[in-house]
Amino acid sequence: MGFATQWVPGYAILDALKGRKMVMNTISVSQDRPLVVLPETVLEGISGIERAISLQTDWFKKWHDRVVVHHDRSAFKVDGIADIPLGAWYVSDESKAFSNNPGFKSLGERLGELVGQVQLFLGERPDGEPHQVDDYTAFMNTLLDLNILVQQLQNDAWRGLTKMDPLTGVRNRHEMMVELDAERERARRSDLVCTIAMVDLDHFKAVNDTYGHVVGDNVLRHISALFGEQLRPYDMVYRYGGEEFLLCLPNTDLDSALLVLERLRAKIEDSRVPYGEDGETVRITASFGVAQIDTIEHIVKTIENADMALYDVKQGGRNMVKAWQPAKSN
Repeated sequence: MGFATQWVPGYAILDALKGRKMVMNTISVSQDRPLVVLPETVLEGISGIERAISLQTDWFKKWHDRVVVHHDRSAFKVDGIADIPLGAWYVSDESKAFSNNPGFKSLGERLGELVGQVQLFLGERPDGEPHQVDDYTAFMNTLLDLNILVQQLQNDAWRGLTKMDPLTGVRNRHEMMVELDAERERARRSDLVCTIAMVDLDHFKAVNDTYGHVVGDNVLRHISALFGEQLRPYDMVYRYGGEEFLLCLPNTDLDSALLVLERLRAKIEDSRVPYGEDGETVRITASFGVAQIDTIEHIVKTIENADMALYDVKQGGRNMVKAWQPAKSN
């Protein structure tokens, strides 16, 4: 095996592979909300991908030395992405924390390309000629693209942790107003509707007082997971405070939102949160106040409207969904 022209790769390319700065515009990564993932799962995922990067670097050094320099293909057998360290991580449970990031799919596609390129060099060309330098350049470009994608996944994960409620894994209030106002502005520009809902877990203090705060925390995690299961990936869930949550449903008018939230309310009511060694369960219900975003008023006004609807639900018996309606003029 050889190359059509002289090629002196040198280990400087490894430095480029490990240290290349991320080019943010090279591969577009959406800001969609991932399904609810707990912070500890994200941290475990970050650790897992760092181990995979280290193993991938060692793999590349060995591949470069044995295959490229000494033309020895006996140490490698690559039938799929699981035979490459980064690919083995990709198909493992350790990667689940990243699986809802749009860049994750692109990473899988690049790994598939890498497998094909590695297999090319592990075989002889049909015409018996040496492999082209262009083939090696394409292989290195794929490795560099993988590096960019991995860095983006890591950076997205760290950024996500700063926006994440440490108990439930949903978004915290840190950037809530900025993000909601951005949705209001997007709805105004695109002439699309957007709806928000204030959600309060009914009689949650009684849960803490009766079963203890550990069970109360499990209830909050359970409800947050239901939000992730029942809502769309780009819907936004915020822990507003205590047992209150704020939901943002883009591209959803009031009538559609009421249908979605009624199904969510029923799902919460039907679910049970287990506790104790004997399989006891806690039943929880939730109240919803809903308002369509006003694209003229400040976003605070819409939140106040949803909160007023939630107040009416609490006064009316809880465990209901109600939309805010403007007062009728005489």
